[in-house]
Amino acid sequence: MKYEADFINRFKSLIEEFQLNYKVISEEELALFGSNFALVFLIHFDEVSLNFVCRDKDNSLVSYDVWSYFLHVFDDKDRENLPKYNSVQERVDISFLILARGLPRHWSSVLNGDDKWLEDYERYELASVPREVIGDLKDSLSLYI
Repeated sequence: MKYEADFINRFKSLIEEFQLNYKVISEEELALFGSNFALVFLIHFDEVSLNFVCRDKDNSLVSYDVWSYFLHVFDDKDRENLPKYNSVQERVDISFLILARGLPRHWSSVLNGDDKWLEDYERYELASVPREVIGDLKDSLSLYI
């Protein structure tokens, strides 16, 4: 998997600190997951986006596009001393670095499995409607969360 080594390198301490696991879903999807949620990193060209996956009240897996919601609280400290990039892979790695810095600083409750933030998210003006998880992603995550 093209991005797996960079992903593990950037998120290793976060995986250990929050007792998370990771899974390669496909060439463009990687996931960090706890017992009741997954953060799915989607790579498209040179961009990384982020979805939150959990079970709804009917026990179905649903996905929330949380990229803008999570990143709106990131600050300069999450982006300081970033290396220069010369390739798509390096740019993706820098996105991983920013997320690995910012998620534990701003969203540690999410990484600990808390889902109370979803109430605030649903009031967020850019919030997406949760989508049912299907296909390979459902097959890959349904055993874990």
